[in-house]
Amino acid sequence: MDYFGYESMLEDFARAIQSMSILFFLLSLLFLVVPYFVHGYALMCTGRKAKLNSDFMPFIPIGRQLYQMKIAKCPWWYVFFFGTSTITVGTVGLVSFLLYKLTGKMAIVSVLVCIYIIANMVFTFLYYQKFYEAFGFNPNTAWLNIIPTFGLVSLTFAMLIAFSNSVRYGKYVETASSSPDGKKGMPTNSGVIVGIVGTYADASFDLTDGSELVFGRSPQDANIVFDQLATDVSRKHCSVRFDGRANQYVVTDYSSNGTYLENGTRLESGQPKQLARGTVIYLGSSRKNGFRLN
Repeated sequence: MDYFGYESMLEDFARAIQSMSILFFLLSLLFLVVPYFVHGYALMCTGRKAKLNSDFMPFIPIGRQLYQMKIAKCPWWYVFFFGTSTITVGTVGLVSFLLYKLTGKMAIVSVLVCIYIIANMVFTFLYYQKFYEAFGFNPNTAWLNIIPTFGLVSLTFAMLIAFSNSVRYGKYVETASSSPDGKKGMPTNSGVIVGIVGTYADASFDLTDGSELVFGRSPQDANIVFDQLATDVSRKHCSVRFDGRANQYVVTDYSSNGTYLENGTRLESGQPKQLARGTVIYLGSSRKNGFRLN
């Protein structure tokens, strides 16, 4: 019997198994690392729309969850009740272990875990309400992150928000109202201007049909007043009037520093310009102060 040939065959088989194990490990690592960094990149793009600067945070554990809180302007402690992450799993595991060691009763631990799961769902829902609202979606879209969809629906929305140029950072405003006869979908007769960056970030100003707001540094000329340090804002910078019949805004620039659209176009001075809902304007070329015409 050829024992040497048999031993050689076993050695070759062992080497093949070892090579396959290494290959399987590398493939598993690839399937874990690539989605992690793709998700991180999508979060970074989303954060940039929200004017966040810490680009490294979406790529590191724990920092990713804190970055998500900053996007939706939620308290940092939400991370302990947000989704299924290293923080939430580690927190509930550690607390459960300590409680079991102290009481020795698994029933108490089970009740605690059930309470935590409910709290986790509530806070996750509250987070996504603020998150979707911040990007112009109806806050009720948050239910898609609670109902079982294997993460596909939430992933679709996450990629849409991150990479679509049509989705911008700006508070959701309902534009349809019910009329007395019960019909819906009619254009609203009011508008709202939302600050997206600068002195009036997150502030909102309601406008009725024909009403007008004037932006500038002079209290005598403007009713949305900036301090004297805002050198790129003129004393009387621009006016914004809401035209309810056309369901549009009319913006007139009076400044020497210019009023700009998001694509960099400068409005012609002294010439009223009709702009659609959702348009973003910036006071001055530095883009330190911006508003969305919702």
